[in-house]
Amino acid sequence: MDVLLGFTTLFLAFGVVAAVATRNREIATPIMVGFGVRAAAAVVDAYVFPLPGNSDGPGWERGAVYYARNGLAGTFEYIGTGHELYKWMMSVLYALFGRSPLMIQGINVLLGTLIILNTWRLAKQLGGEERSCRIAAWVVTLSPSLIFYSATLQREAAVTYPLTLAGVALAKWYNQRRPTQLLGAFASLLVSMAFHSGGAAVLVFAGLWLSGSWLREAVTLRFRNFGRNTVALALGLTVLGVVLASGFGMQKFNGLETGDMAVLGERQDGFSRGRAVYLGDLRADSPGALVLQAPIRVVYFLFAPFPWMLSEVSDAFGVIDSGLFFILIARVVRRRKTLTDHPSTMLVLGVFAAMALVFALGVSNYGTALRHRNKMLPLLIGASLSLGLPLRRRELQSVPRLAPRLAP
Repeated sequence: MDVLLGFTTLFLAFGVVAAVATRNREIATPIMVGFGVRAAAAVVDAYVFPLPGNSDGPGWERGAVYYARNGLAGTFEYIGTGHELYKWMMSVLYALFGRSPLMIQGINVLLGTLIILNTWRLAKQLGGEERSCRIAAWVVTLSPSLIFYSATLQREAAVTYPLTLAGVALAKWYNQRRPTQLLGAFASLLVSMAFHSGGAAVLVFAGLWLSGSWLREAVTLRFRNFGRNTVALALGLTVLGVVLASGFGMQKFNGLETGDMAVLGERQDGFSRGRAVYLGDLRADSPGALVLQAPIRVVYFLFAPFPWMLSEVSDAFGVIDSGLFFILIARVVRRRKTLTDHPSTMLVLGVFAAMALVFALGVSNYGTALRHRNKMLPLLIGASLSLGLPLRRRELQSVPRLAPRLAP
């Protein structure tokens, strides 16, 4: 029965993906290829051999079986947020249809494939050219880490899919300033936060961005979008206030609201275990020390494992992932002078940077870092590739000369 459920889920997911590809013919090929490689990886993981690195998924799956032992009604006592929500949703499906890990993986395959579409849409909203937007879709399609986290029992696809939806809606709002678009961005972000607290960094950054935009217009007396920015600021502060007051999606930050550095140290110690540990001796005993250490932690979070940290064959996977982050961020740095012409891209990059900073301060293990940074990798891909590509030789040859050569 579990085999039938699993392959039925993959078949239904294929139908959804095929319909999406038909409606978006520009990227139909990467969408279909993306589904194929993710579905194949899921089948291998379920029935051939477990893919290495699937650390939390099997334990959550066993927890879902336990939650579902008394039927659908019995699962409702286990509703929570974070990984508990992910386990509960698995348990609901198990209670309704029966146990099938591939069924859960099939849903992740669908979400992971739709992330390709969202990244392409994000690059387009940010003003990317047709060719660069397609390349962004292909990068997501073939990224080994994004394939892995879309094919296993991890919750990354459930976190990343609504996060990319929020990115697209946020870019649309910046370009058109419709309150409904910002509402859609916050709604998608709250869904992502329900599965992982990292989205809270986006809420804080959005609040700061909206406050800065509103103050700048008020001070400079340029009231072009003042009314819409006022509505946006009120909406953003309301959502942020409700989240902070209720604690929704904030389970990862429990105990940190007091500013006690010992609590943060305990969190860092929790990740400073195993072969993949980094900066194990780096501790911050004051807010000032934490600020000084933040750049180092961000660098390690984004780019570890470095080549000299290789000790096993499996580490090569992490080096490839780190190389992708390095290439994408290097593209942004090389085009930093053009960012003023792409304010919506700056907004998305700010979202990426805020999440990277929050994750980096608490992580001291490159295995954990790899998993967390891939939650926002599609945002970086879309933003980086939207800044354009170097002209190809034949395109350079077609550029008209602006002035004749001076005679010697």
